[in-house]
Amino acid sequence: MSDDATHDVSTDRYAYSRRALSRLVLSFEQRDLAERAAAGVPTDDTYAHPGELVEEAQTLVELAQQVLRWAVIHERQKGTSWEEIGQRLGGITRQSAHERYKDAVDEWQFSLVQPYEPGTAASPYPAPVLHEAALEPTATGARLDAWAREHVPSARGTEHPVTGHLPPLTTVEEMNQVLAAIQHLTAHGASPAERAAVYERKAALLERIAAEDGRPEAAEQAADARARAARLREEGRQPGAGG
Repeated sequence: MSDDATHDVSTDRYAYSRRALSRLVLSFEQRDLAERAAAGVPTDDTYAHPGELVEEAQTLVELAQQVLRWAVIHERQKGTSWEEIGQRLGGITRQSAHERYKDAVDEWQFSLVQPYEPGTAASPYPAPVLHEAALEPTATGARLDAWAREHVPSARGTEHPVTGHLPPLTTVEEMNQVLAAIQHLTAHGASPAERAAVYERKAALLERIAAEDGRPEAAEQAADARARAARLREEGRQPGAGG
């Protein structure tokens, strides 16, 4: 994660590596499973309907399958082979592991590029496709840090038990993510404000490169990106401005 990044909700995820995002999602799902399971520990079943405990156990199984799904996605994001994943799934073949989880991995990769489904006439607001933990990783990470400190004995006394160990984002990866976002938003008719937010992140990144590496051309490119963002902001304020 880039410490000096501006965590605008619309561009927050670009300050994190993709490995960090997938790990945050996995942590998010594990927390939800833990909280749901813990709710069943008290034994007061006075108002439980017949079969309700079985239904709740089935829900836990389904949540556990979600955790497993995200564990596979994260391992693939890390570069773990399908052969190794198959071995960890009880010794199934590479092909079986691939067939079982390939679609989930592909959906994750696609959602990183296109995090929202475009709006329609019936529903004009775009619907999120990317997992909420990856859409807002800074806020999610802070909540998971607090939860872990409270509920995980080994994390007590640790300021950042979740976010303090996320895989770092390299400058090259961050720039590649920003450039891919600009290309995608332009191709899909995103609003001027959406494009401006990404150009502003590009400018901040170039300014950091200029300062850290002493590259004057990066400062010039940052100024160009700032100017482009300003034009887009102005365009967005015009009457009838949309995508």
